[in-house]
Amino acid sequence: MPVKPLYPKGFLFCLGPDNWYLIPAKMGPMRYGLFSDVHSNLEAMTVVARAMKAEGAEEYLCLGDFVGYYSNPVEVIELIESLHCWKLILGNHDAACIGQTPLSKFNQPAAEAIHWTRKRLKPRHFQFLENLRMNEEIGEIQLVHASPFQSEEWHYLIQKEDVERNFRYFQGFVCFFGHVHKPFIAEQKPDGSVEILEQQEYTLRKDCRYLVNVGSVGQPRDGNPQTCYVMYDSSSKKLSIRRLDYDYETTVKKTLEAGLPDYLAQRLKTGK
Repeated sequence: MPVKPLYPKGFLFCLGPDNWYLIPAKMGPMRYGLFSDVHSNLEAMTVVARAMKAEGAEEYLCLGDFVGYYSNPVEVIELIESLHCWKLILGNHDAACIGQTPLSKFNQPAAEAIHWTRKRLKPRHFQFLENLRMNEEIGEIQLVHASPFQSEEWHYLIQKEDVERNFRYFQGFVCFFGHVHKPFIAEQKPDGSVEILEQQEYTLRKDCRYLVNVGSVGQPRDGNPQTCYVMYDSSSKKLSIRRLDYDYETTVKKTLEAGLPDYLAQRLKTGK
């Protein structure tokens, strides 16, 4: 084990896979609640916020896509603001709302929802989205919406070869991301091989590196309509993928009443 050096007041050293990291005291061992792809789904985000708090989350990390698809963009932004998240990431739907990503990159229902959303956000909500960054880090933890490689291109890490390639584009122990709406843990072993793990509860190994998809709060696509978030203890390295029921029928009703595409509403019932 590397020798732990002396450190200045107000800082801590945390042991990573290869060496000690000097980080501000707030960035010491922490229980994190991580979530992504809320997409203006207030019913799902309300359940997730309560659950993370009940589980003892000390800090909240949101990996982007606050808005898009559903009918409560203002309420969702304000609910997430009330969590005082430590780190917030820009998603592709957020970027489209503020004109940083062209609508030509979206299918018709998604583009319609972005047009609808723009008409309902107030200047301060646009400012909130404009202040978001594409990448953040906390010591050995990396945060991104879509992928470490070319984050601004919004690549989808769906195929195993894409996941394997992206390990080359971040330096930390673990990179958390969203975007694909399907939670999973990818483990890179010391020999460089990568395995996609099926476990929902897993203790990360200190001799490995990880890419972890935290799933979607507002529109799951893995065949399970339950909302999704992740709890991570940076001291014990224990990671938990959580699934919870929420009142998606209310979200469906509000989506249709708002005049948003029926296709978006029906996806909530099947989780696809």
